[in-house]
Amino acid sequence: MKERDEVKKSALNYIIAQIKNKKIELQKEVEDSDVVKILKKEIKAICESIWFLEKTDKKEELEEEKAKKIILEFYLPQCKSKEETKVIIEWLISELWITELSKQRWQIMWAIKWRYGEEVDWSIANEVINGMLK
Repeated sequence: MKERDEVKKSALNYIIAQIKNKKIELQKEVEDSDVVKILKKEIKAICESIWFLEKTDKKEELEEEKAKKIILEFYLPQCKSKEETKVIIEWLISELWITELSKQRWQIMWAIKWRYGEEVDWSIANEVINGMLK
């Protein structure tokens, strides 16, 4: 707020309001996983807005939405890169004794969720597994 960055101020105020609403809804303190879900949901909505705004001549609004997306992504936990995800999946294949990747894919996905949670992006994990199937 001292920087007088109105885009950042509005984006963060909106997220804080969403967190407070979630706290009221749950009637308890909001956990980190809930905050990550709120951030991801808002980023997804912003991506949809960007997609629609790209089809119009509203350049100023488009730039504002892109700035909001960058601001909110900063507060998300860092996901593993594609290379790191591939190493994790290869390790899990040997650890879980996976013999048929196409039939036992769910075991890898479950293990990733259980062991790494939000650290691994599901779309990257799917992409890596699909590449291994080819």
